[in-house]
Amino acid sequence: MSAKRRYRLNPDAIYAVKELQRRLRQEFGHDPDPDGPLAFDPDSDIVQPIAEAKIRAMMGDVADAAHLAPDLAYAIRKTGLLVTGRNQDLLDDLQRAAWKEALAEYEGFSRNRSN
Repeated sequence: MSAKRRYRLNPDAIYAVKELQRRLRQEFGHDPDPDGPLAFDPDSDIVQPIAEAKIRAMMGDVADAAHLAPDLAYAIRKTGLLVTGRNQDLLDDLQRAAWKEALAEYEGFSRNRSN
């Protein structure tokens, strides 16, 4: 059995979790299973985790809709993270490195397109 992580959630995160729980009840007619997925696939007929790629794509779509800079939307799709000045200290070294690498990769694509 793997060790469980504990996270301290701010009020916005608590609201998001409660909203996901409400949606699960609405979609499937029962309370969430404590060991079940929190981010469930609303397109499925059974409660199952949503695919990571689908989550990343949805996050990128939200970034586009919020008119974030294209490099940020790319990095969100690539990493599944949204790194800000407020949360960067909460990430581990691998997550920060992946974020920086995605931004650099986007910059490389942009440079190649303009040449």
